[in-house]
Amino acid sequence: MTTELLPNRYYHIYNRGNNREKLFYQPANYAFFLQRYFKFCYPVLETYAYCLMSNHFHMLVSVRPHEEAISLAKKHFVKLSDPPKVSRQMSHFMNSYAQSINKQVGRVGSLFQKTFKRKEVENEDYFRQLVRYIHWNPKHHNFVDDFKEYPYSSFNHYRYPNPNETLIYTEKALQIFGGLDNFLSAHTTFSDKKDMDEEFGSL
Repeated sequence: MTTELLPNRYYHIYNRGNNREKLFYQPANYAFFLQRYFKFCYPVLETYAYCLMSNHFHMLVSVRPHEEAISLAKKHFVKLSDPPKVSRQMSHFMNSYAQSINKQVGRVGSLFQKTFKRKEVENEDYFRQLVRYIHWNPKHHNFVDDFKEYPYSSFNHYRYPNPNETLIYTEKALQIFGGLDNFLSAHTTFSDKKDMDEEFGSL
């Protein structure tokens, strides 16, 4: 039985492709993934960081209060259960994305590995550690020499803020880091890769 995510709590949610297969087959897939995520999950989740890798993804989120979720769902024409269930919206999101990718590449079967994983973030130190881990992921996996140049993470939402941004809530994360300068300084090094990889199964 799936344990439901609770309002006003922070979570690291993550998953990978079934049998470690690809989730993304061409550059346009990354944008479509975020578009589907926004459609189904924006009403129920505030998102602070993400990274989309070829066969897995990471997101750091908090669950909106039920009243706020229902209000946003009506505004964006999204159907929600009452009370809203994050697990259901995540399922809708991943199924919608998987159906499109399967049609695109002519595959059948599950695209994602079972249900998504989740781990509650219980303090601000862990929040900061996760933000850095998520943004450093492309460097850890040797996709790029400099994680700042990876195009499919939320890092540059912070470095180059867009006043029209709706997906990433930078204000809360910057508050926890103590401002943009501290946020950027904290990203200059990351020494906890081994511990974090062990914790999350070296996705």
